[in-house]
Amino acid sequence: MRLFNSIVGKRTMEKYRILLIDDHKILLEGAQRLLGGLELYIVSGTASSGKEAIALLKSQDYDILVTDYELPDFTGLEIMRVARSVNPDIKVIVLSMHDDPSVVKELLKENIDGFVLKNDAHSSLLQALDKVTSGKKFFSDDISEILVRQINSPSEKSDLSPRETEIIKLIARDFSTKQIAEVLFISEKTVETHRKNILRKTDCSSVVGLVNYAHAHGLT
Repeated sequence: MRLFNSIVGKRTMEKYRILLIDDHKILLEGAQRLLGGLELYIVSGTASSGKEAIALLKSQDYDILVTDYELPDFTGLEIMRVARSVNPDIKVIVLSMHDDPSVVKELLKENIDGFVLKNDAHSSLLQALDKVTSGKKFFSDDISEILVRQINSPSEKSDLSPRETEIIKLIARDFSTKQIAEVLFISEKTVETHRKNILRKTDCSSVVGLVNYAHAHGLT
């Protein structure tokens, strides 16, 4: 009992170390300020790219990874895999601007601990931290609705999402990433993330492969 009490006492004295990743400076600084005044947590590292984040993960110890899903060079999924290869016990909370069901499914397969939409109140991130450090899961309300729909439709196929279908059609028409972004009113970074997901889902390794896939499946 004395040993148990000493361990608990040490945990309560120490703060959970957070690695915070976001390529938007304003959002990164805002989240850092939000978490900086908390009693149980400390932001002990920040990164604005996947490369920078991976270097930190391999050189320092963290208890919690809070990462944007869409980064210039890596996805949050790729960073999470690196984090867990270094520390299998690290808790992972993913931040995202989008609630694309295909992204949610992919992250759930990797057993993430939390998923918070960026347009949610700051309180959602605080709730997520408290939940995951107590061994529970936390998902934004919109994400929870997606999970409920998946439960109610277990036979739903993991095909291309409507947005991905739009993009692969444009790729087949030889649209560039910039042109696709302009047509769909989304960022080029978002287009690149969708392209990566499309390549993975279609088992294609190049644009030529995607074009052939589009022709074969009547998407042209």
